[in-house]
Amino acid sequence: MGPHILIPTDGTDRAAERIERAFDLARRQDATVHALYVVDTRRYGEPALSSAEVLIDCFEDDGRDHLRSLVEEGEHRGIAVEGYCRHGDPAEEIVTAAEELGVDLVVPCLVDVTPAQLRRQGLDRGRIGDVRSPVTA
Repeated sequence: MGPHILIPTDGTDRAAERIERAFDLARRQDATVHALYVVDTRRYGEPALSSAEVLIDCFEDDGRDHLRSLVEEGEHRGIAVEGYCRHGDPAEEIVTAAEELGVDLVVPCLVDVTPAQLRRQGLDRGRIGDVRSPVTA
């Protein structure tokens, strides 16, 4: 198996084209994809028996559904895809996941996290795929 690619995603339609490019790269490189969905608890706080808990649960359910669809799409294309759902600050969680999983490349496929934010969190510039143009390694 080739390299490991982390694809953080928010499940938005805007992310779909980026995910498509990242999957194409993964297929060409025989890479394993680690898809990551982060429920942004900065906005709502961690659940603690409140109405925010219901909202967080809904976001997590949406995230898990999106991850399942990416795993299925990967299977259809012959790409190994593993899905992960986390809570917290998205930029922090992406960098933590990249380190824990030992990925070679992070291809951000989400709206609210920029490469600059990932660099500020300590992710090496060389491990961040360009999200504005076709993905390259």
